[in-house]
Amino acid sequence: MDYAPYVFVEVIGRLTLVLLFHVWLVSFMKEGYGYLLIALASILWGTLGVLGKMAFQYGITPIPLIMLRLCVSSCTLFFMIVIFKKELLKIKRHDIPFFVIFGLFPIALQRVAYFYALDFTTATVAAMLFYTYPAIVAVVSVLFFKERVTMKTVLAIILTFFGASFVVKIYETSQLVVNLPGIFFGLLSSVLFVVYVGMVKWLRKDYSSWTLVFYGDGFGAIALTLVLSFSLPEVTKFSAQLWSLILAIAWIPSLLGYFLYSHALKYVEATKGSVVSIIEPVSAGMFSVVVLAEILEPFQLFGIVLAFMGIGLLFYRSSKK
Repeated sequence: MDYAPYVFVEVIGRLTLVLLFHVWLVSFMKEGYGYLLIALASILWGTLGVLGKMAFQYGITPIPLIMLRLCVSSCTLFFMIVIFKKELLKIKRHDIPFFVIFGLFPIALQRVAYFYALDFTTATVAAMLFYTYPAIVAVVSVLFFKERVTMKTVLAIILTFFGASFVVKIYETSQLVVNLPGIFFGLLSSVLFVVYVGMVKWLRKDYSSWTLVFYGDGFGAIALTLVLSFSLPEVTKFSAQLWSLILAIAWIPSLLGYFLYSHALKYVEATKGSVVSIIEPVSAGMFSVVVLAEILEPFQLFGIVLAFMGIGLLFYRSSKK
């Protein structure tokens, strides 16, 4: 039995714990708390690839899976809010259009755009295009949120981008299938995620994370349900194993992951938060090794190291005054 992959996973796991502890230590009060939550959210998002692959083996396609995870997530939150804190359901009348836009575009359409990018190109190209979002967030944050972006932050963005690119195997030229529809949908998914970050940052001034996730997933679920209404009868034929995976996807990377991320954005800089979230492909690789018995290649391990270096640089503080 080859124990090398497990040794690598153990080392990477330890690096992850050290990084999370470092992120917590280098910041103070709610800011450090926010970055820690983003790191945890990104680790939860990393489970989506593994759970999604397992679900696809039962014959479900991506778009119905997105619809069902949003339906389950929003319904779960509805019952939780009704039981524990009904006032979280209240939103201002003039904010309703913003919540509708929030659910339709940065939530529903963003996820659909990413799967279309996968359809027109490859997983490598789609992921590379999506992981341009920290750079876009940096530009938007400077223009609209008046955040200050330093050279250290720029270097961190570059390191984490190339780290994520190596993790998704940029070095395999056969996977670099590029065409206009693929580029369009890949960049669209990235831009819509930036819109998600901006809207959460803005809406969190007045609303709880529970409210944002409930209405965002709820309006997104309604839109996709209307579009896919013709395929709803197929849902009744799903096996218990598939439903268990759908529930896991809805509750872990979707509900809990996005709740932690939206909650954290109230306390952190959007640019730094987006860089920290690059932990997602790293955790996805680790979960693939543990659950799917996949083996990380040397260049992928190099990418993980680059991503950690970028995130570590982001929070490095010199002891010199």
